[in-house]
Order: sequence, then structure tokens, then C-alpha cells
Amino acid sequence: MELIKVNLERETTKIINYLDKKKAWELGFIRYNLFKKMIMHITKIRSLYSVRKIFLHLVNKEIFLKKKNIVRSYLYMYRNPSTPKIHSKTITITFD
Repeated sequence: MELIKVNLERETTKIINYLDKKKAWELGFIRYNLFKKMIMHITKIRSLYSVRKIFLHLVNKEIFLKKKNIVRSYLYMYRNPSTPKIHSKTITITFD
């Protein structure tokens, strides 16, 4: 099996443009398998390793939101680009 070198930034840009145009955030949380098929369609890459590598790159860049499912698996949602990235932090206040 021959591995194809993938330009992550170029492919990421193509995927983000496509998903923005299709308003993919309206799909809500869906399985990885559906995003895998979309990525394969957009990029024309058939290597499952490369597709997974691209997907994980998108997850790490917080393009996709990740939610744990009841059945020990995850669901993913494309993040609406107009909503800000929110990082929650815990603040402890003590009174003397």
C-alpha cells in the first residue's frame, strides 16, 4: 500500500470552504463515518489513513466539536465559523 503525501493546509482549506458553503453546522452532531465520506468526496483522497489524518488535524484545530456518545464513541459537529471559540476555565474565589 502506497501512502500519499497530503498537504494538510491546502486540503483543510478546501474542506472548510466546502463545509461553509453547505452550512454543515446545521447537521448537528454526526458520526465520523459521515465526515469521512464528505472528506473523501471533497479531496478525492481514497487512503483511509490520509483521510483520518486530515480529520484529526481539523479536530485539533477545533474546526469540529467533539461530544462523547453513550455507546463509548464520539459524535462530531462542524463548528459554525461565525461563533467564537469558547474556552471554559474554573475560577476559585476565597473570602477571608
